[in-house]
Amino acid sequence: MANSVVSSIITSAEHGAEHGTSGIEWVIGGVALAILVFAVLVLVWFAGGREHS
Repeated sequence: MANSVVSSIITSAEHGAEHGTSGIEWVIGGVALAILVFAVLVLVWFAGGREHS
């Protein structure tokens, strides 16, 4: 399954390069955004209900 994901990412990146845009930037940006949103959600969950010191 991992091989099919990697090959589809490479194929979309090659296809995007032909049209002037690369799909790999969207993948990297999406992963970075997902990590940041997850980190914010964990922070809110962890600190939820605590009073300020």
